[in-house]
Amino acid sequence: VPAVVASLAVGAAVPQLAAPLAAGAGVGLGLLQEIARWGSALPAGHLVMPAAPVAAIPSAAVLLALLLTLRRTTTVEALRRLGWTSAAVVWGWLIVVSLSDLRVRPDEGSELALHFLDVGQGDAAAIRTPGGHWILIDGGPLGRSSDAGRSVVVPYLRRHGVRRLDAMVLSHAHADHLGGFPSILDRMAVLEVIDPAIATAEPLYSGFLAQVEELNAPWMRARRGDGFMLDSVEFRVLHPDTTWDGWGQDLNENSLVLSVEYRNFRAVLAGDAGLPVEAVLAGRVGRADLLKVGHHGSRGATGARWLAELRPTSAIISVGDGNRYGHPAPEAMARLSAAKVEIFRTDQDGTIEVRTDGRAMTIHSRRGVVTHTVSEP
Repeated sequence: VPAVVASLAVGAAVPQLAAPLAAGAGVGLGLLQEIARWGSALPAGHLVMPAAPVAAIPSAAVLLALLLTLRRTTTVEALRRLGWTSAAVVWGWLIVVSLSDLRVRPDEGSELALHFLDVGQGDAAAIRTPGGHWILIDGGPLGRSSDAGRSVVVPYLRRHGVRRLDAMVLSHAHADHLGGFPSILDRMAVLEVIDPAIATAEPLYSGFLAQVEELNAPWMRARRGDGFMLDSVEFRVLHPDTTWDGWGQDLNENSLVLSVEYRNFRAVLAGDAGLPVEAVLAGRVGRADLLKVGHHGSRGATGARWLAELRPTSAIISVGDGNRYGHPAPEAMARLSAAKVEIFRTDQDGTIEVRTDGRAMTIHSRRGVVTHTVSEP
């Protein structure tokens, strides 16, 4: 940190000196990051903290302690007091967080709730049935220095009182969907894993399968026509289909496409499936109130014919802010607008929660709350 400050201070006057200072700081910060990553992987080596602004309380308390201890005292005495005060504040806060985590109130109610998490450029959706069972569809992305499963999905589930997943559903084996699952499996009991099981040489996928086997978690291969019922909510697999020409080739086009039905309400979650899959499913799907848009709103998905068949009232696009792919594509947005579909985006609206009693659906996001009547089947 001192090297960073020094490089900024001398940058304007002596740019030649600022560059090596900044480079040295980068090496030090990189080493510190690797040490933290290694330490956090140890048993009990880290604690999931709540998001800001609550998480900023310890820093604010330490800063206040610093101001108080520096008044009318020697430097040595001030440092000694600051050390003890900081330690007391941090440990006290950890105890408070741990106890408050134990007292989290479960997500209650007799409605079906679909939570589309803001995980950046990837997908993760948590579904709570009216009876309080939880299904997780995809786990968010895994990057070189980020893990949405550990930093977003697990904290979100814990805040809603979740300690066990009744099912973990993988749409397909790309890192922006599968990436968070290993961390989630490390931290949460899973009763069943559902997977389209398309052969791929991706090391992340083979590692995931090995982890599932090691945990002895029941594993189910998902194919068109498969499904299950939980608390009067029907989950049906619409795709992948072993009989179509593109079977087993492109992972995106062999994504698991899932229908979720409760009374008169219906949602279709399209994974990363695009126009070829939409053509295969034409005439087989029917009306849906809610559409989780395929492939993050790419131009190769969400065609006009697909929208004409589903006629969704609202659509969710799970997408990262400023992503390098240009998602959602203007072409997909134009088709949604032409079909008069209400659009929600996780990069703009944050985590989006849809609640329904099967007769109306209420959508909660940063922009507020909207309610729509559910169409008759």
